[in-house]
Parts: sequence; C-alpha cells; structure tokens
Amino acid sequence: MRYDQRAHGHTPRGQAPLTIRQLADDLHHILTHLVPAGPLVLAGHSLGALFLQELAALHPQHQAHIRGMVLLSPTARGASVLPGRDPRAWLLAAGRSLFALTCTHAPQAVDLLRHRLPTTHPYSLAPQPDQPADGPPPCRHGIRHTHTRDLADLWQCLRRYQPLDATVLNQFGDRLLLMAGADDRHIPAAHTRQLAAQLPAARLEILPCTTHALPIRHPELISDRITRLAAEPSPHPPHPQDRSFPNSLPSGQFH
Repeated sequence: MRYDQRAHGHTPRGQAPLTIRQLADDLHHILTHLVPAGPLVLAGHSLGALFLQELAALHPQHQAHIRGMVLLSPTARGASVLPGRDPRAWLLAAGRSLFALTCTHAPQAVDLLRHRLPTTHPYSLAPQPDQPADGPPPCRHGIRHTHTRDLADLWQCLRRYQPLDATVLNQFGDRLLLMAGADDRHIPAAHTRQLAAQLPAARLEILPCTTHALPIRHPELISDRITRLAAEPSPHPPHPQDRSFPNSLPSGQFH
C-alpha cells in the first residue's frame, strides 16, 4: 500500500500545520483504520523516513504489529544545506539557501514562474493532478502538483527536524534497515551513519555512486529488502554484530 501524504499528489494540504508530527499522525490514522492488526512492513524515504521515526515514538501501539521497517536516507537530525566543506559544497549551499529563501517569502511569484515553464519541465506546476486509471502518478512527478508554499514548508520540516527519541527504534532490532546513498547531498550518508550508531542492532547499507534519488535509482534492490522483511515469519532477537543483509550486491553492481 502507498498513499498520498498531506500536500502530496492528489491530497490537499488541509488546515492542519504541515509538520512531521502531523504527517506521522496522518499515517497513524491510516494504519488504525485500514490495518489495525498488521502485520506491517513500513518503508519511507527522506521525509517519509523521518515521520516513520516520529510514528514509532508517538504511537507505540503500532510497534507490536510492525514486522520490519526500511528507512531510506534517514537522519538523526535535519537535512543539510551544506553537505560538505569543499568549494562545490559551499556553492551548492548558497544556491539552496537563496532558492529556499525565495520559495519561503515569495511562493506566489515562484508559482507564476512554474506555470510558465514548459509542461515537460520537472519543476513546472500542473494546474490539476493527473488522474491515471491504474493508480497514483509516479512519485518523481509529485512535485508538479505541489504548490511552492507547501514545498517550502516541507523543506523547513526537513531542515529543522529534531527526533523525539531515535533510540525507540532499537526495539526493532535487526528488523530495522537503514539505507543511504554515498553521494547524497541532501541527507549525507554520514548523517545516516550517525543514526545507525545509536541503533547498534540495525542493519546499515550505504550504496556507492548513489544520490538522494535512492528509491528511483535502485527500486528492485529496495523492493527486495522490503520483501525479505515481510517474508520473515516473526521478529527475532537482534544481533548487534550483524549490520547488513546477507547476499548483499557487491559494490560494483550499483550504478
């Protein structure tokens, strides 16, 4: 099952504040109404990984039903404007900061510009979400239907994120998998490693030559990891020294 988050895809923002806590509460209500008894394997990327962490801390009643969790590009703190200390990173940080400032303080002007972009441009603003017959639009097209004010607020959620208690994830033991791209410049792999250091039984995979577009670049690999967790008959005790899945693909097979 996948669903539109608040202010994503076909789902409007609504009246509630657009925060990670609110997104976690939204998922709590979905799980309560649709799969109250589980079993569940939850997977989230970037912002999705953060509100899964928030869900575990805020709504412990789901813990007994969660068979496994896959966090893609997770962090123990917010997203980074400055992903490194080299000149390219400083230039990237300046551009990001300027763009974020513009989107935050002049979202309507940015929307006008996005409306004028060619419809094939990845940042163009489509007037209405597509209505495909076979399901929701591809996730990479979601930004085309999200207004700039919502994008700015979601970015601020990522930037300012402070976990309630990351160690609550320790209860999942080795049923928790953290995955990150080695070349991620939004949530650097070092941030994911810092989170993994707080979760000694969790499994950790850093994919070489991979950016923040981790689920787009390696959908088959991620599907395999989720499937493995779903196939496990029941939770088993954590093994602190086993921090990877067996039979992981060699580094040379990632492109």
